[in-house]
Amino acid sequence: MQVLNRFNIPPFVSGGFAVQEHGYPRFTVDVDIIVPDVGFAREKLSLNGFEQNPGPSMTVTDRETKVDVDVLPGGGKVGPDPVEFPVPTVVSEHPQILTSPGLISLKLSSYKGSPICRAQDYADAIKLIEVYRPPRHSPVDHRVQPLFHSLWDQILSDDLIHFIDPQR
Repeated sequence: MQVLNRFNIPPFVSGGFAVQEHGYPRFTVDVDIIVPDVGFAREKLSLNGFEQNPGPSMTVTDRETKVDVDVLPGGGKVGPDPVEFPVPTVVSEHPQILTSPGLISLKLSSYKGSPICRAQDYADAIKLIEVYRPPRHSPVDHRVQPLFHSLWDQILSDDLIHFIDPQR
């Protein structure tokens, strides 16, 4: 984050680390960040301890820790996902974690775009709904709202029934 701050690059942390920050601990091997300008961010990271991976990859690797950082395009998409990544605007010394509704939206979008390849994103969305317990009218993106409502109904509607009538 220090490199990004030094060059006034506002990031959002998304992916597995953001899932963990929202209360669902799970293993992840990389860090996903969303930035307004991927090329600029990759350039500045590569001049400050990160190695750019060859080809069209948006990933850089920390030379010291060998951790991959996926640099994702704010305002853009990766693959056929229906929802765009939000554009971060605030530079901060503290990591800005994507909001729960935003993270759920991206996880469901990723799943919808590539259901077989992105099954972990679907599982993450389910766990986020279980742990975060958002209201059904949460501001998830309208393009994944039907899927969110379907999951919400399956996961949380039984809880409401038991809350209203504990004998059921």
